[in-house]
Amino acid sequence: MARIVRVVKLYKVASRRKRESNLLRDLEILVQRGKIGQEEMVYYFNKLKQQKQSRVGAELSDMIIRRVIVAILIMLCVVPIMTYSPSIESEQESIGYLNVENVQIGTNTSSCESLQEMSKEFKSFMDVVTDHENYLVGLKIFPKLCDSANIGFENEEVLRELREEYMLELESKHTYINKELYVVKATFNLDYIVRQNSEASVYLTLFVLFMLVTLAMQFTGDAEKLVLQPIESMMEMIQMVADDPLVDFDGESFADGQYETRIIQLAIQKIATLLRIGFGIAGAEIISKNMAIEGGQATNSMLDPMVPGKRMYAVFGFCDIHNFDLCTERLEDEIMAFINNVARIVHEEVARWGGLCNKNLGNAFLMVWRIGDEDYLQEISRGVLRRSNNSASFEIAPTHEDVDLRRIPGLDKTSDKALIGFLKVVVAINKDAQALSYRRDKRLMKDDECFKLRMGFGLHTGWAIEGAVGSLHKVDATYLSPHVNMAARMEAASKQFGVAILMTQNFFELMSTEAQANCRKVDVVTVKGSAVPVPIFTYDSYQDQIFVTHKHNSIFDTENRMAENYTSAVWGLDDDLVKLRRLSVPAFRKSFGDGLGSYLDGNWREARVKLERSNCIMEAVDPRGDGPSKTILNYMRARDW
Repeated sequence: MARIVRVVKLYKVASRRKRESNLLRDLEILVQRGKIGQEEMVYYFNKLKQQKQSRVGAELSDMIIRRVIVAILIMLCVVPIMTYSPSIESEQESIGYLNVENVQIGTNTSSCESLQEMSKEFKSFMDVVTDHENYLVGLKIFPKLCDSANIGFENEEVLRELREEYMLELESKHTYINKELYVVKATFNLDYIVRQNSEASVYLTLFVLFMLVTLAMQFTGDAEKLVLQPIESMMEMIQMVADDPLVDFDGESFADGQYETRIIQLAIQKIATLLRIGFGIAGAEIISKNMAIEGGQATNSMLDPMVPGKRMYAVFGFCDIHNFDLCTERLEDEIMAFINNVARIVHEEVARWGGLCNKNLGNAFLMVWRIGDEDYLQEISRGVLRRSNNSASFEIAPTHEDVDLRRIPGLDKTSDKALIGFLKVVVAINKDAQALSYRRDKRLMKDDECFKLRMGFGLHTGWAIEGAVGSLHKVDATYLSPHVNMAARMEAASKQFGVAILMTQNFFELMSTEAQANCRKVDVVTVKGSAVPVPIFTYDSYQDQIFVTHKHNSIFDTENRMAENYTSAVWGLDDDLVKLRRLSVPAFRKSFGDGLGSYLDGNWREARVKLERSNCIMEAVDPRGDGPSKTILNYMRARDW
């Protein structure tokens, strides 16, 4: 069979070469007629010559050829066995012997007794050979020289019931003696032969049907394995992306394709991943709308990335790399590697603690901890209000402009994890090997002082319009609102106050009491775009210390489990969080809190004394002192106390 397959392949090769020869001849004719140039002819010929059969098509073709060859060989062997075609040579030969005896009687060289004996043996022989009692139903011998011996006979009972097509009449060769015809005629009953032939035809038909069904099943199985299953898997992948663009499906669970189909599956997986990375959570609606499938067909044949915006609520976090201009100037073409190292740290820690990155803005990042859209939160808010309304009065549900997020259950965990995510970034940039390597980079040194990677963080909670910004030439999925701007202003203010992180009261009020207890209020300010003074808070983060670096992966597993099963006990159990605030001792916090209270009450003289004391307490352990204390002191000093 292998040789037959090779012959078929050789035929296919010869056919392909013949097509190439015909193609070359046609191109030469076009060149002669001036339709194309010589270079174009070579280009088209090489391009068409390089069009090879796909590996899936070649594999499917080879499998079909092998199965067809096997089926043909089987049928060539089996069909002759199942085809019943009885031979009549023995009957014809026996009749010839009888006629020879009959001729001998005519020449007086034999007797009627001998012919009679021979005819009896002939009948017995036919009955034994065929194992059928009424096989020979008639015998006539001409001329009738031995009628008295009753040699000839006819079974009239059987002949009357026998149809003409079931009878077979044979006669011997004609012999003439003295112009008289000597011949033997015999009539045979073919009823049992016809039945056997019919049975054989039925078996042959069943065998052919079996072969056809088997081949059809094998061909279908081959096509399903190589083509249909991979296509169905691709459709399932597309449907999953349309249903939930943010799902990170396992590509191995869809690895049922081979050759080119597997390449397409991997391409779909990579495209879906790129869409998820490129658009982020804000672009989930864009991906879902354009990838939607209904009834096996795309719901929209045209690309439409301009999805209308919708109001949603989230914790917005803004972070920025300090001294970025210096880094850009000194690192030059290595600045991308620097930014990507920082982005890796920010994205990994924020994602671990439930957030997602929406924007990479070079030196800054916009992070989002999504709470829910307006309709969803309104439903929850109404349900909470109904359960809490035990009086006769009826409380109106909040409007869509000011959903009271404090009434939404579970937001304390979301807010706590948002703060922890940023605090873990602060820790990571001070113990990550790649981040620490820049401290030894001479290009970043200033006045022989080592470069230390520092970042500022701002946190705020509120609503934003989630949607697409741009045009068909370029689209960004982002969030637009004053609340997003507020997070950015908190980050900018963190530099002014000399702290790593600042958060608004809107965010602070949503945290758990354990998280609030570890934060301190640093001022009440009026930010750009708002006429209402805003209390701001910080989490004291002492970064000029050595953080323990774990070289094994068990610490990451522990961090992941802690984030997945978060409880407020983390604030007292996590070594990183405790170590960051270790300089914020009770005496310092009390002195600063009293000084801030006096400052806000307008008693600047008393505030000066207490804030100077809090700054001195901090300077005793950190030469830089306390940023918020010095900021407020400088503000009062600039106004003559």
